[in-house]
Order: sequence, then C-alpha cells, then structure tokens
Amino acid sequence: MENIHRTQIYLTKEQYQYLRQQAEKKNASIAEIVRRLINERLPKERDYERNPLFTMGKDDLSLGRHNGSAKHDDYIYRNAN
Repeated sequence: MENIHRTQIYLTKEQYQYLRQQAEKKNASIAEIVRRLINERLPKERDYERNPLFTMGKDDLSLGRHNGSAKHDDYIYRNAN
C-alpha cells in the first residue's frame, strides 16, 4: 500500500464486535475490514460520469451569455443594466 496514514478511532462495543466478527469470517484483520467498508462508500469515477451535474458543459452547452461569470448576479436576480 502506498501513501498510508495511520489513525486511531474509538468504537462502541457493538461496532468492535461487528468488525471482529467480520474479520474472523473473512479471515482478515480488523484494519482490512475497515478499509473495505470505507472503499465501498468512496465515490467511483463512474458515479461522476452518470451524474448530470458533473457532465454539464461537456457538450458545449451555451446559453448565449459570454460574460456570465462576471455578471451572474445580474442574470440571476434580473438586475441587468
């Protein structure tokens, strides 16, 4: 493993028992089980590809306003001069 950071956490009795049981069942360390659980929750590249928010602009979307970043308040709040 590269670029590893050591950390310490406090667990409830139930959390610890769960991790210990999972580690025994999968013949792994508790640390490995924690890493696997975290990796299951980490966003994957495909999650971004399917999210419309992250794909906007890839198809050269244009609203016809070339100064939108400078005058966005005017466009949003209709205060254009």
